[in-house]
Amino acid sequence: MSYTYLDVISQIIGWVYFFAWSFSFYPQVLLNYRKKSVAGFSLEFALLNVSGFFFYSLYSMGGFIYPHLGTGEIKPNDLFFAFHAFSLASIQLSQAYIYERGQQKTFALWAVVLLIVEWITLIVVFLLEGVINIGVMPQAFNTFRVAGYNKAIITFLKYVPQVMAQLKEEEYPRMEYSEHFPDFTGGSLSILQQVLDMVYNGLTEGNWSFFGSGDGFNIVKFMLGVMSIFFDIIFMIQHFILFRGNHNQEQGDTSDPLITRANKFTPLAEDEEDYEDRVLRDSPKDGKKGINNTSGSYKG
Repeated sequence: MSYTYLDVISQIIGWVYFFAWSFSFYPQVLLNYRKKSVAGFSLEFALLNVSGFFFYSLYSMGGFIYPHLGTGEIKPNDLFFAFHAFSLASIQLSQAYIYERGQQKTFALWAVVLLIVEWITLIVVFLLEGVINIGVMPQAFNTFRVAGYNKAIITFLKYVPQVMAQLKEEEYPRMEYSEHFPDFTGGSLSILQQVLDMVYNGLTEGNWSFFGSGDGFNIVKFMLGVMSIFFDIIFMIQHFILFRGNHNQEQGDTSDPLITRANKFTPLAEDEEDYEDRVLRDSPKDGKKGINNTSGSYKG
């Protein structure tokens, strides 16, 4: 019996996850552009994302060209997603330099230190493995696998400051919430593709291990899918449950934060009548009182 249809379904799901996951980058880019501000959008998120997806692009490209590097199976949709994500992450970081940052003035030290450590680690492994060629590096820690691990670490840590920033601000719309639905979809379908591949391998080769055998399992892709689902659930809980009232208050006008700020100083409706009475009572009826009150030095 032929199970080719499972492989076809897997490829379709893979490209659907590519479009869903890729689309998730655009709402934040467009929001930053419309507001001409990245206030509330974690600078650490933007900074880490660029290096993270560079690492993932390196990991995916190496595994796609040389399938036995220990990266697991890299499908064309995986490779295109990594390149596209790196491009959009670079745009987001450039916006952090171009637009107003709000209370965020610079990048947190821990994020800079993390990137320095990861880049040094990757360069050292590359020198030991490729240049010096000492021949003692296990496959689980070759240059491409280390690049993938670096991306997995960044993916986890980049979300934490965004979660904490939104808890501190006690409002959600700072990070565009509409990006989390496609991000959640992309992460779910990414894992589903790996599940279908397991079923296909089980039916055709008798290998029912989800984590595959040998070089078959893409561990980094799996970790990224799990972490995306986990944090997207947290973000959606913040938006729809914890800070739901704050979101509803901003629905009247989200085009300019200054309008929302100004509304905080608008007199309450029930006080407007008293306010108008005071104005009429203090207003001059014949002009003389007004002249005397407008200037202490001019008596008229």
